Amino acid sequence: MTLAIKGANEIPTCHGGLENLDEEYAYWIDEVEGEVPRDLTGTFFRNGPGRQRIGGKPYGHWFDGDGMVCAFTLRGGRVHFRNRYVRTPKYIEETQAQAIRYRGFGTQVPGGFRKNFLHMPANPANTNTVWHGGHLLALNEGGKPWALNPANLETLGEFTYDGGLHAGDVFSAHGKIHPRSGEYINFGAGIAGFGLKGPRPCLNVYRIRADGVLAQRVQVPLTHFPFCHDFALSDRYAVFFLGSIVFGNMLPVILGTRTIADQVRFDPAIPMRILVLDLSDFSVVREFETDPGAVIHFANAWEEADTLVVDGMFADNFRANEALKDVFNPDSRFNGGQYLRFQLNLKDGSLAKQKVCSTESEFPTFNNAFAGRRNEVTWTACSVPNGADSFFNAIQRMTHDGEATLLELPKGLYGSEPLFAPADNATREDDGYLLEVVYDGFRHRSDLQIYRADSMEQVAVLHLKHHVPHQFHGFFTHDVFLSAGD
Repeated sequence: MTLAIKGANEIPTCHGGLENLDEEYAYWIDEVEGEVPRDLTGTFFRNGPGRQRIGGKPYGHWFDGDGMVCAFTLRGGRVHFRNRYVRTPKYIEETQAQAIRYRGFGTQVPGGFRKNFLHMPANPANTNTVWHGGHLLALNEGGKPWALNPANLETLGEFTYDGGLHAGDVFSAHGKIHPRSGEYINFGAGIAGFGLKGPRPCLNVYRIRADGVLAQRVQVPLTHFPFCHDFALSDRYAVFFLGSIVFGNMLPVILGTRTIADQVRFDPAIPMRILVLDLSDFSVVREFETDPGAVIHFANAWEEADTLVVDGMFADNFRANEALKDVFNPDSRFNGGQYLRFQLNLKDGSLAKQKVCSTESEFPTFNNAFAGRRNEVTWTACSVPNGADSFFNAIQRMTHDGEATLLELPKGLYGSEPLFAPADNATREDDGYLLEVVYDGFRHRSDLQIYRADSMEQVAVLHLKHHVPHQFHGFFTHDVFLSAGD
């Protein structure tokens, strides 16, 4: 891959950060500006598509790139980097063939409908990670988790919780760990049987105990198949926003003539429906309906008397899908949403919402120890219209009362999800650091940037030896998993 060298007055777009990283590395990062905090110990996992091309041919959608997990291990003021692809059947066979062999969310196997007939999209294990119950899992909502060795990221295999996940079950990339119980709550779209109108859609909701055992699964009936990517978790409730991004006629997908991405659309005639589930038994305790829209990612949720408060990133369209289907188009722009706060009155069924800030925002993060109770600070990735906003180019610290601190990256540098990592022995909600992987379009390399979470002061920049393709989501744990030879 050859990147054009930019002149002094040219600002690179984000698109170089979508090029493949085919190599797998393991090394201590020695090129450091500033000082790595000595009161930050643990592992910062990240997951996302590591390659968007195979054999020179691009996949048909960003969601289809093969999952590449990165691990930044912080210990004693130093950082170790490791990346490794998840060895799914898709990754193994396409690497050997250097050609597309599996369908994806927006990718067809070359050769027409006969090559795609009755073949459903593969699971690239490329969206998120979680460390829970002694298991490191790579997640993608199009299939089951994949287990990894946390010390070296070796793939251990598809993970079913000892058969608790059945054939055909899928498992979201956005499960939540309840800080009080230690339980991991997750979900997946499913089919609750067949009726006169065809398959009956549902949500399968899962409860995994703190020891990693899948203890409960419940089916929640739905009226249609929504694009439900995330949910909100308060102390007593799980909250699902079933938005106006919906799947149309899936018969052409089954027949192999069209992709799922072709059939997903925003339907302004469909209101957003909100289901509130009691965490004790996953029963529906209240339903709400509001204006058309969708919430792709949630921040925190908490209860105030009879009101359930939910923070989320709201969109009133799905134009982003066009960019996701054409990631190498230099005119493509990857959009955020509106940071809204919803107040759901569980007693009288009323609903109110307000805009928390006016900056285009996505990928919210907060101190997970405060999950389910009111938190005072949330951080987001932002897009600032500065002439170099093809991808997220800023980080924002937002207080509960709406006080914003915006940190804009230099033009030509692009970040993604900032992740909050508590300091060792933290005593305050924002006593910790923001970890941000930033792509430098001028150098075609990536950095790990570390900021004080309270002041947004940059304390360290660690220069990698290569770029890291733009990734989706991360997970931080104070556990350290280095191999003996590292």
